[in-house]
Amino acid sequence: MDGVNSTIISTRLRLARNIDGLPFPHKLAEIPARQITDQVERALSPVDKFTRYDVSDISRLDGTILQEKHLISPDLLQDSPFGAALISADENVSIMVNEEDHIREQVILSGLSLDQAYDRVNRIDDVLSKNLNFAYDRRFGYLTSCTTNLGTGMRASVMMFLPALTIENMIDACITDVGRLNMTVRGVYGEGSKADGYLYQVSNQRTLGLKESDILDSVKSAINHIVDAELRARQLLKRDEAELKDKIYRAWGIVTNAYKLSTGEAMQYLAMIRLGGYYGYFDISDLDKLQRLLSECQPASMQKLGGNSMSVDERDVLRAKYVAATLGAICAKKDK
Repeated sequence: MDGVNSTIISTRLRLARNIDGLPFPHKLAEIPARQITDQVERALSPVDKFTRYDVSDISRLDGTILQEKHLISPDLLQDSPFGAALISADENVSIMVNEEDHIREQVILSGLSLDQAYDRVNRIDDVLSKNLNFAYDRRFGYLTSCTTNLGTGMRASVMMFLPALTIENMIDACITDVGRLNMTVRGVYGEGSKADGYLYQVSNQRTLGLKESDILDSVKSAINHIVDAELRARQLLKRDEAELKDKIYRAWGIVTNAYKLSTGEAMQYLAMIRLGGYYGYFDISDLDKLQRLLSECQPASMQKLGGNSMSVDERDVLRAKYVAATLGAICAKKDK
């Protein structure tokens, strides 16, 4: 497992757009809000097969599962009564409608894929712009509900796995460094969330006065800086290899033998096993599956798998079995 693949989880490109002449979603009545969703759905039909999820119709459990997969935001579920999401069959594309803005176009790809994600979201944006009249100002660019999105309306973010910087108490200094590059660093589920499993989202802060290529270059520069810092920290972490191996192998022992596992425990132990893969203590045959396991073991996903009537304890028992079985199929401990 090389340095980049061991630190980069996924890439997300998001564009914020609004319809010219209509109030922003928080001031929008139900009928025009529904009409926007219908228009977006029709425009997308030649692009791919999308499944539509209306907030008013989807169950709380199914909505939370989409949130756990990073396909929709908490705000869409909680504060958007006329909101909807259109999600592609491969779940790489998610279009949120009537969240903070009329349209949030999002592409998520595994690994460091900024250029590929931009190409895909740009093609989608071209299709939508031919069918919808986006609010645009020659001076300010695309008009958005929040002024921080004015301009390109683009957020380019990379999900990163940074255990060594966190354990070595170097993460705050790293965040300060990339802040000077106009980047922001957040937890696994965005603003205000914790970095569970040592997962952080790194994204651009500025959109106004920049071209899309400028934003992509800035994010790439910040990611390279963070990758280098994390790999240096991993060398420091290995100074006491006996202690390091003990922590990682203890995580393996617990996660493969526990009768119950909470969400937090699963996130922590799986992070240590991924780190063990970097050091060569484990053979991990499918990194993408290991990463998907982090969302699959979240509360709503477990509840869906086991049935709505499960108690918290029953869910923790199921999680332990599911995590152990999945790890057994993709991960093998080396004798070192």
